[in-house]
Amino acid sequence: MLWSLKSVALSGRRTPRLQDVTLAIESGITAVLGQSGAGKTSLLNLLVHFERPTSGSVNFHEPSPAADIPFFWAPPQHGLWPHLTVREHLTTVSGDSNNAADDHAAALLAKFDLSDLAHAKPGTLSLGERSRLNVARALASGARILVMDEPLSHVDSGRLGKYWDVVREECAATGSSLVFATHSPETVLREAHRVICLTAGKVVYTGPVDCLYEHPSTPDLAALLGPCNWLTTGETTTWCDSSGSELSSVVAPQHVQPAAGVCYRPEQIDVQTAADSPLRVESSRFAGSSAELRLHDDRSGISRSFVYRPHGSKRIRPGDRVVLRLLLLFLLVCLPGCLNQILPSLSVQHEANWYMPPDGPRIPAPRGMTVSPDDEYLVLDNAGRVLVFDKNGDFERQWWMPEYSVGKAEGICVLKDGRIAVADTHYHRVVFFDHDGNVTSMIGQRGSRPGDFVYPVAVIQDPDENIYVCEYGQNDRVQKFRPDGTWLLQFGGTGTEPGQFQRPSGIVWYDHRLYVVDAFNHRIQVFTDEGRLVDVLGASDKSAPLHYPYDIAIDQNADLFVVEYGGGCVSKLSRDGRMLGRYGVTGRGQKPGEFSTPWSLAFDNRGRLYVCDTGNRRIVELQL
Repeated sequence: MLWSLKSVALSGRRTPRLQDVTLAIESGITAVLGQSGAGKTSLLNLLVHFERPTSGSVNFHEPSPAADIPFFWAPPQHGLWPHLTVREHLTTVSGDSNNAADDHAAALLAKFDLSDLAHAKPGTLSLGERSRLNVARALASGARILVMDEPLSHVDSGRLGKYWDVVREECAATGSSLVFATHSPETVLREAHRVICLTAGKVVYTGPVDCLYEHPSTPDLAALLGPCNWLTTGETTTWCDSSGSELSSVVAPQHVQPAAGVCYRPEQIDVQTAADSPLRVESSRFAGSSAELRLHDDRSGISRSFVYRPHGSKRIRPGDRVVLRLLLLFLLVCLPGCLNQILPSLSVQHEANWYMPPDGPRIPAPRGMTVSPDDEYLVLDNAGRVLVFDKNGDFERQWWMPEYSVGKAEGICVLKDGRIAVADTHYHRVVFFDHDGNVTSMIGQRGSRPGDFVYPVAVIQDPDENIYVCEYGQNDRVQKFRPDGTWLLQFGGTGTEPGQFQRPSGIVWYDHRLYVVDAFNHRIQVFTDEGRLVDVLGASDKSAPLHYPYDIAIDQNADLFVVEYGGGCVSKLSRDGRMLGRYGVTGRGQKPGEFSTPWSLAFDNRGRLYVCDTGNRRIVELQL
């Protein structure tokens, strides 16, 4: 827990700015959502001690170990220092005067397109440039917790996603938590794990983003995360054709009263033309990823609007007769972490923890792991090191990546010839080491051509010694190489359709099949080792939903194990996607089964499972 607030009020000129706010803010990425005047800035002001509550208590729980800067505030008006240059804003807050700090500052300036303005003063910058500098400065601080009020609010929409990618990657690399205020539902859905919703100074919802998106209790709450169709049972019967619909039953959270209606998001409504339908299109508006129809029901004489997600090139036009069908919904209990109350649990006989050796005063976090045939455990951490442990968990040796100030490597694999391959994520290459950590060769450079990479994130080898590399960063593909680095083929591409990826972050080979974790699409895709799509797991009624699956492994019985970054758990699936068991909830690691942003997993030769519990800065050993 980062902050706890109890019965907090904050007075205003005419009405209270905050009223009776009681909540807990956990580690991770939390959005504070609401319209202008809802109380977002007031809440953040209290968290950073810029204001004090009129009544109630605000308690800050500093993460352990303590940091020089426990939290850093990026205020809404930027708070830039007029006497410092753009570059000096970053180097001043870093607290270090060394080459690594200078390199990190230079890298951040480049990522936020501020390099050409490094020697400019804030008074000469545009609002968009000041907004980017405000965020870059916060990231340069190295604080364990970042508090940002409307970050990147003046940035043009075409580049907004690019800069949020930087924020997300920097927070992941350092293990930092982020609390940010916004009025943008798209940003919340894309970036946050949890959300606090404010209306007129009152908290109207706090909990997982997915739960609010899928199971809002009122139309007003539903609207906070974008367009929806709110239908009562009677309206559903009137407007929607039940034939062919795939609608599961609703299981409401125990703490939520049954809603007087159900929220159907645009992607859950399918619109098809049907000449004999009583529903006639009065108007149609197309807006890219969604469209809005106003329908008239000839039977009742009533008209109403619906939003849906169009498919294909055919447009629905005024005068068309249509039917509405409800698509498959996974309406399950919303709880922190995975849904152990509904799905089968994974039996764990024993749990133990391994901790990283310190890097000076800092305890780094693990983010990638593999086990060699000789029972050596190799771990990548967010300090830029490759760490080697023996089978008892005792630290043996380490070496550093060739470069690591810009970002840290994520994927690691021991090859059959004894070399160690590392997906050097932020340097857009794969680096090969010998047993002692000496660099023997490298492949790749930044680019989108065959053999190039943009953020390679996972690397494996098949029994024929072919090497597969997953990458994201607008390439979002898998490439295949011979052991000597000769390029063979690629498959995938950025998108949400079958065969496309949004951050393929983990991969495993079994029986000429490649199981690729498609993190942001919440699924696993199955390909032949020649790149032909075979199946999609997590996208049908035969397999349970996954919450940001981030890495995948296979056990001695050929069952799949997936670590769910967003769910704080480990899931076991059959190779056709059936859920066989889950273990874990989101937590600070104070109790067995608590994980915080678990990043990677691996099996050893004894059948024990190891999870990189990144947010809790440890490796968890599970004896199943």
